[in-house]
Parts: sequence; structure tokens; C-alpha cells
Amino acid sequence: MQINLKKNEFYLLDGPASVKIDSGAIEIIAARLAAGEKINVPVGKKIPLLGIDDAALTIEAPAEALTKMEASSIPDEWDELADKIAAEKKPGTLYKILVLGEVDTGKTFFSTYLANRLLAKVGKTAILDCDSGQSDIGCPGTFGMLLLAKPAIFLTELEPTHMYLLGAHSPGLHFVPALTGLVEMLRKAEKEADALIIDTTGWVQGDGGRAIKKAKLDIVQPDKVVLMQRGIELEHLVRHLPAEKIVRLPVSKKATSTSQMDRKELRELVSRRYFADAKVFEIPFRQVFTDRCYFLTGNKIELEGTLHAEKLSGWEGTFIVTSGPLLPEMIKSWPKDLGMLRTFIAGQEKGLMVALLDADQNMLAIARLEEMDFLNNNFRLRSNFKGDTGKIKGIQFGSLKLTEAGNEAGFIEPGAF
Repeated sequence: MQINLKKNEFYLLDGPASVKIDSGAIEIIAARLAAGEKINVPVGKKIPLLGIDDAALTIEAPAEALTKMEASSIPDEWDELADKIAAEKKPGTLYKILVLGEVDTGKTFFSTYLANRLLAKVGKTAILDCDSGQSDIGCPGTFGMLLLAKPAIFLTELEPTHMYLLGAHSPGLHFVPALTGLVEMLRKAEKEADALIIDTTGWVQGDGGRAIKKAKLDIVQPDKVVLMQRGIELEHLVRHLPAEKIVRLPVSKKATSTSQMDRKELRELVSRRYFADAKVFEIPFRQVFTDRCYFLTGNKIELEGTLHAEKLSGWEGTFIVTSGPLLPEMIKSWPKDLGMLRTFIAGQEKGLMVALLDADQNMLAIARLEEMDFLNNNFRLRSNFKGDTGKIKGIQFGSLKLTEAGNEAGFIEPGAF
């Protein structure tokens, strides 16, 4: 369809859709687009179209996907907050904004808008996406941080500046990695950015939600905490903070819920895109250290009937890999001082999400573990890593499993091997 968007006119567009600017200029989430530019809107996403100049647009979408509004849905408070941050920002310091809200409250949209505004006001602005279940930066199952070079609309389309493996869609069984990843990203932001916006999960209630959000507040020590709430559902998280640090923003009436199926599709869309150019290669066991596992952390021993065995530290016992279930007759000839037997059946690792690390434990890329090859003592990995494989010095294990294309394929219990 063709539409003429006059200056200061405002529309909302539901994805999937595409928009091409034929003439004039528009603004989308505080990012300016001029004639000749085009964007695609994925399923489950909604974007505002604001006329900066009179503009002619070509939109590919059902007619009902486009709604003309009387005024912009962007509250004045958002721009006022950007101005306030710019006024408070001290030279040479990192200004930190932590965004809290339940699911479907528009946290990512707000974070993107604020980052786009801050770029012109305070300088280098980073967004840290800690919502590993609905990642907009980097691969799902990770924390992604993006140091913006220019205003952005869809963060999923940009190469993350840094990633950290959580290894699951939720921090529920991964509390320590979640908080460790936050600290690691903060260190990087301190060196590289003037302002950091931290977008968090919608898990804000219950024992786990309260605990992890309080820990994040204590670790980050934010200059501003933005509460995106419909009522008072977040107030229990910030009772200990001084009033001047808290910014309360009502959830937009245009914010809509995303179904579980759409959430899954959005996750897999990002994951498929990440693995689109992936290749399979091998890394020798001896080349790398391993993290978040027992495998390759003990002293290798020979046990009849096993593919791999190693004596672990202290009371941890012995880690054993077999081609099938452990049978009583296999154990009869084994030494009696093996302690607890931690058994793993070869092949169960297929599809596991892992991180490839350099010698300083910085993530080089995400990979899918194809196989632990005990005949040749190699990892077989599928990844889009383009660098020298000799720089891979560590393999960090997650819990999420993926297909070759990047779709979700199950979960392995943390500590399984």
C-alpha cells in the first residue's frame, strides 16, 4: 500500500511488514530514516511511524496492520528522562540505567528509544540485554551488549559488541552465571561506554524474581532505576533506594502481550539467523579448558568398558562416559576407590549450546556441539566463528539444545556432565 505521512502524523504498524521511504523522512523509535531506506518488521513486533517531514511510504502489510493515531504514543517523560540523564552525567563516568518491568511492558522498546536519544546527548551508549529468553541482542540463551554507533530500530539485526553465555532461556537454574555475566559486561561497559542501559527479564516476583533483581540492583548500583509498571507491582524491589534514583513510567496502552508461540518464533528467528552461515570444525580436547562441567577437569584413568573416565577432585568421585547404560558386570573389575560414579552416555551432548572462549575467557562465538569424539579426542562444533580456531582456548557449556538450523531442541540438566 502507498501512504502519504505528513509532518507530525503518527501511525502504528504491526509486523510482519516492511516499510520503504520513497520521499521525505520519518522517525521510528527515535531513529531517523530518509528516502531510499527500508526496514522489515518481524512477527510479534510493533513500531511507531512519526512524520519528521512530509513523507511518501510503500508499506507491505495487511491493511489492518496499520493504524493512524491522533498523537504519538511516546510519552513526553521519555524525552524528559533523556534530558535529565544528560544534565546529570559527569564526564569520565559511566551513567547506568536499570530498566525493570514484567513481561510485555515495553522494556526493550523503551531501552532502544532511550539509547537512540542518549547517543546525541551523552555520547557512546550501550544496551545490555539480560533477557536471555527473548534476546534482542545476540543469540537466545546469552546476554548481549551492543555499543551503538548510530541510532537503531531492531537490535536483533545488529552484530553484538559482546556476548556472555547463560546457556538457557531463564536464569532460574543459572543464578551464578547470570550474575557473573552481569559483572563481566559491566566491566566492559566501564571501559567502552558513556551510558549503559540494562534491559532485564520480566521475572520480578516470587523468591527467585525478588532475589535476582535485588542482586542486580546491588551489583550495578544504578544512577537511575526505571520502573515500567501498570500499578505498583515493582515497588517491593526499590523500597531501599532513594527517591531521586527511581523513575516511574506507566506502561503504554499500546503495549500488547506476545503469545508463547510468537515468543518462541521470535527466539528461533534470531537463533536461525545467528547459525545461518555456520560451519562444522574440530577442536582437540587438549587445546582447551572446559567450564561449567566435570568433563576434562580431572585426571584421566582407564576403566574397562568406558569411552572416557577421569578421577575428579576430592569427594567428587569419578566421571565416566559410556556408549550405553552402565551395567553391574562392568563395574566388577574396576578399582574400589572411585567414589561416586558420575555417568554420562555418549551422544546426549549432541546439539548442546556452548560458548567458544579465548585465553582471557572472552566469548568468541556461540557454537552447537555436534559430538565429543572419543576415538580422536576432538570436539566437533558447528559455529559461525570466522577466526583462527587456534585462538579457541575454552569451551563453556550451556543447558539449551539446538537443531543444526538453530531451532530449540530440548534441555540438559546443569551438571549432567
